[in-house]
Amino acid sequence: MSLSYKKSLVIIVAGLVYLAGQYFRGVWFLGGIIPNFCGHAEVGGVPFCNSPYMDTLGWPLITLGQMLAIVWFLIWLANERTYRLWLKVSAVYIPIAVILSFLIYPIRFAPGTPISPVSYGIYPFGALYIIITLVVVLIGWWRGRRAKPV
Repeated sequence: MSLSYKKSLVIIVAGLVYLAGQYFRGVWFLGGIIPNFCGHAEVGGVPFCNSPYMDTLGWPLITLGQMLAIVWFLIWLANERTYRLWLKVSAVYIPIAVILSFLIYPIRFAPGTPISPVSYGIYPFGALYIIITLVVVLIGWWRGRRAKPV
């Protein structure tokens, strides 16, 4: 499998995760034949989704899909060696981020605020994943630049 196909898997996963988030958000499927989790409430005659999964699964999955699309763009700029390094870093970082999410969340960030569920760990750990990916790509670019004879 060529490197471009391997890199394309990241954007395919990003798209699938984004669509799963839209499904749990419930807005795209109002009144359709696809079953959804909406309460089918109406506000002023307009269908309104009252999905119980909107904040716990919908928005976090949508955000994860968007973050993976950013990661794909950064990875698209990488060469084979940098891509392999990114896979190794991802294999270490993702399990650690998942474990930390379960250890930290659910948490109340301030008195009187709602408790943030485990799925909200995607926001800080996802942003850090983008930064880590950027650093890995920049390191690969720097190594490739220094290896060229002058």
